[in-house]
Order: sequence, then C-alpha cells, then structure tokens
Amino acid sequence: MPLSLHRGVSLAVLASARTEAEHHEDLGCSIQGPTSRPVRRAQLALKQQLAKLGPERALREARALVRWLEDTPRYAALCTDGRRRLGRRPVRREVLFPDATRHTPRVLHLRKEEQGLDFPVKAREWPVLAELFATLARGATPAELRALSALPAAGELLADLSDAGWLVRHEAPVEVPTPGALFVGHNTVLVASTQARVLVDPYFRPAHPLDRADYQPMQPRDLGRVDAVVITHSHGDHFHLGSLLQLPRDTRILVPAVARESLFSTDCALRLQQLGYTRVEPLRWGEERQVGDITVRALPFHGEQPTDGEGLYPGLFNEGNTWLVRAPGFSAAFFADAGHDVRGDMEDVCRALREEAPVDVLFCGVRGFRLEPLFFGYTTLDAYLVDVPVDALTRPQRLMAGPEEALRYGELLGARYVVPCADGGAPWYWREGMGPRYPGYPGEPVSGASTRDENPDADPYPERLEQVRRRERHGPKALLLRSGEALAWRGRKSPERLQYSGFRWPFGPPPEPGSD
Repeated sequence: MPLSLHRGVSLAVLASARTEAEHHEDLGCSIQGPTSRPVRRAQLALKQQLAKLGPERALREARALVRWLEDTPRYAALCTDGRRRLGRRPVRREVLFPDATRHTPRVLHLRKEEQGLDFPVKAREWPVLAELFATLARGATPAELRALSALPAAGELLADLSDAGWLVRHEAPVEVPTPGALFVGHNTVLVASTQARVLVDPYFRPAHPLDRADYQPMQPRDLGRVDAVVITHSHGDHFHLGSLLQLPRDTRILVPAVARESLFSTDCALRLQQLGYTRVEPLRWGEERQVGDITVRALPFHGEQPTDGEGLYPGLFNEGNTWLVRAPGFSAAFFADAGHDVRGDMEDVCRALREEAPVDVLFCGVRGFRLEPLFFGYTTLDAYLVDVPVDALTRPQRLMAGPEEALRYGELLGARYVVPCADGGAPWYWREGMGPRYPGYPGEPVSGASTRDENPDADPYPERLEQVRRRERHGPKALLLRSGEALAWRGRKSPERLQYSGFRWPFGPPPEPGSD
C-alpha cells in the first residue's frame, strides 16, 4: 500500500530553531525570515508605543515617534553616522544587503497541530530529504520506503514519521482538465495542457482537526505531476521552501533574478540550490522558457514596495516577476500582489501584452492594501518601514491592486475573466492571518492576527470584485474560484467549473457591505 504524508503535517525550512520566534522564520521568506530579524526586533519598541497611543494620536505624532525610535539603542545600532536622508536616519548597507551565506538551511521543522518535530539537517542531507518527501507526495511504495530507510537522515526521519502516525494511505490525485487550471488556493494555481503542467507559487497549508471532512486543503499528492514551477516573489506565502521540498529535485523552478539578496528579496535560486534542486532558472523581465507545449514569460512586477514613490535606498526593492502562461487554446496571466510603484505600473504591462494577443484569464490580487506605513509593524511588512521617507509615514499607500485595478488590468489585457486571488480564501489561510473569514469558518486565527471578518482596505472578500463589475457594467467578467476548484477551458464558450470530492466549498456567502 503506497503511503503519503498526513494532510495535517506542515513543513518549514529553518536556519535555526532555538526559540519559539525562530520557528516562525522560514528561511525563504524575505520579510519574516532570519535576514529581517534585527530590523523587526529594533522596531518592536515603536509597535509598543503605537499600541499605547492609539492610531489617531500616533498619526499626529508620527515624525516624533520615528525620530524617537531611531535614537533607541537597538535601532541606532543598525544605523550609519551619516546625515539624515529624506528625513530618516539611514541604516547600514550590511543591514540592507546582509551576507546571504550567514543563514543557511539547518533545521526541518515538521508540525501537526500542537505536535512539533525539529530535525537537524546537514548540508549534504537536504537532497536526500527532498527525495523522501517527493516520493511520499506521489505515493511511496513499500520497496521505495525500504530503499529510503537505508539512507542517512531519511531512515531516521521516516522512523520518526511512522512513530508519530504521520504516514497515511496514499490517495490518487484529482483529474486536472486540459486545457485548464486547478486553483489550489491563495495564489497557488496549476495550469495544465495536453503536454505539460506548470504550478504557480506553491504554498500548501496543513489541515486542522476542526476542518470539515468534505472540505480539506489540497496537498502536493492531490496535484499529480508537476513539470515546472514559477515563483512571483520571495514573501513566505509565495516562495515557501517547505512546500517546494515536496516536489522532485529535478523539477524546473523559474524564479525572479535577484542580483544580491537583500532585506526585501531572497535569492530564491541560492536557497533552492542549498536544498539540492538541480534545475533552478532565474528569469529577468521579458525572458521566456518553453515547458512542453506551454510558453512561460517573466513580466515586470510593479507593486508591494514600501511606498509607491521614492524610497531612501535606490536599488532596494521587493524584486519579483509577474507571469504569462500560454498553452494551446488557453492563456493566463498572474499578477499576485502587483500594482504600481516608482518603477512602473501594471497598466503599461497589460497594454504591451495586448498588442501581441489577448489573455483569456487574469489571476489577480484584489487586496489594495491601503495603509499608512507608520503601521507596517502590525503586518508582515514590518521591515519595510526602514525605507519609508518621513513625509510618507502618514500618507495611506495603495501597495497592490484593488478590485477596480484588477478589472482594469483585465480589460487592458483583453481578458474574458478575472479571478481574484492571493488573499487567503479558505479557513487554513484565515487561521494564519490571511484573508477574510466566511460565516462558519472553524478554528481561531493565530495570536496577533486580525479577528475582523473583513478589512476592506487589506482583506476584502473576493465577491467584492463581482460587485465592482456590476457597478461599472463593462470589462471582463469576475470569476470566483474557491480553493480546490478547477477551470476547464472550452474555447469561446463559457468555462466549466469543476469540483472534487473532499474539496467542495461548504460555506455561505459573506455579509453585504455595511451589514452587521
């Protein structure tokens, strides 16, 4: 009987696991990983002050508060002795561009509910463990498990997994339509053609005992073969080494080109190579690759920077790619967390693409993320504050597309449909602080996460896209896909929405805007 990893087990690749905080510092995450730790610790004092003062008073006193922060010993230790820049005290270059070799993968953290396992891993052992989890994802036979058990590290870890009861009977993957797309959730999408399958931003979350039996999070074992992966940017919900570790080491992985790892951008290629992946390809904007009969192109990534204007440090950006994926008879663009910034606007990207050919479907974030940078400490973008000019501290930024922008991008692309994405969309995301909550969601969010059902400025319900479309009465249609649903493309006819047993959306609609 083939075996797989239990659906409730999550994996995380860590540089260290000495403290509880370090257990939440995924190595690949550029904003909450170990690289940003000194900045996050230094800015904790400001967050505490903001909580005492309340938002209105904090905004009035923003300049004085930030100047006070910059004079605290912990923050001052990060700074240069030079003049202020755009009203801020500059931090040292080695804080902005730390040595990428300082933090390396050393611990595999496995967790199932309240049970956690820290497994120390030597550099030479990562390829073996990657092989182990990829084998489990496709269903490990008894013969394969015996062979893996004979290998150093793999044998010990397999014994631990078996003793914990974390190995279960393998279930066959779902049938993905061709041509079409399977929406795993958040920004994870599998595009399938007759010859190839391309996976966008794999981010697999664990099931919880409170989750309904008829609605579970999809895992790598549910997807079947993956020929290539594309990564938009190095935030932990888009570039997640624990999820990628469950794909074969010879999977092609196309990542943004990062000249030098920074406070805002992980060198994805370096981190994957440290785990033993052999076919990692950094792509610059405009570069293409062929995966079977699917063409994949890296497009500009504008948006989700500290502000929409000039920052303190020229050349310091959250580097990323948006993507165009064209299969015979079907095409899709992926604009997660994109919008506009000082380098450009996604509207111009759309216009250039439309000159070639229209795109069938746009998968686009709709968060908007309207927020005064002074309050970045209450989000995962905490480290961004170092790059915010003093004049922008209290000016609400719109760092990503909202529903209106998403529909505008779709119209410029000539798309027939826009699918809202990259904002949770299921209980397993909401419990981790991502996306709004629907009535009936089980469980509770992690400590410190918002308990609001909806934050219209940062976590709107995806249904808001359809409401905007009805109001504007033009442009592409809004197409709401739930986590675990697939889209079968039928040419110029309406696409067919497919559901699978065990992954059927069971929750009711969200409340109407303005209702109690």
